Amino acid sequence: MQHAQAEGGGRIVKWKDEKGVTHYGDSIPPQYADRDNTLMNKQGIAVQQNKANAPHVDKVAELAKLEQDKKDRALLGTFTNANEIDLTRDRNLEPELLAMKNLQQDRAITQKKVDQSTLAAGNYSKAKKPVPANIRDELKANKEAVAKIDQRISERQQAIDNIHKRFEEDKKRYLALRGQNSATPTGNQNQ
Repeated sequence: MQHAQAEGGGRIVKWKDEKGVTHYGDSIPPQYADRDNTLMNKQGIAVQQNKANAPHVDKVAELAKLEQDKKDRALLGTFTNANEIDLTRDRNLEPELLAMKNLQQDRAITQKKVDQSTLAAGNYSKAKKPVPANIRDELKANKEAVAKIDQRISERQQAIDNIHKRFEEDKKRYLALRGQNSATPTGNQNQ
């Protein structure tokens, strides 16, 4: 501590390690020299905030920019106008929409089976007779099948929504890169 008093007039340095644990000392160990730190007086009052050089943040930002530039080049190289983006979106949606239609048909069929089993069980109940095990089991199995189909419909709808979102973002970016806005007609443009 005498060394710190001689150099820093009794000042203390505060820094955090890689785990976020705060440390105090008369100097920062070399492995933490690239971190934010605070210079404090003997009373523990901060007298100077030192921001670390942020080469890691700069590299992350640089990599993100390179990745965006790559995506932009691919977008401009793939499409000659915004209408092509819509056509590609529609082609990507076709199998999803067909699968959704099939699931909805399966659900309608399975729901009819649930309704029939429920009616049969209700008839036994009205007649004050016990519902046979096979009808109870059938009703339970059909309700579970409807729940599974509903889950698959939900997943398929999420996939459809994601396709719409992805292509809408691509279209906005494409128009921005071309210096157009979404209100600009794109029918006969060959830019």
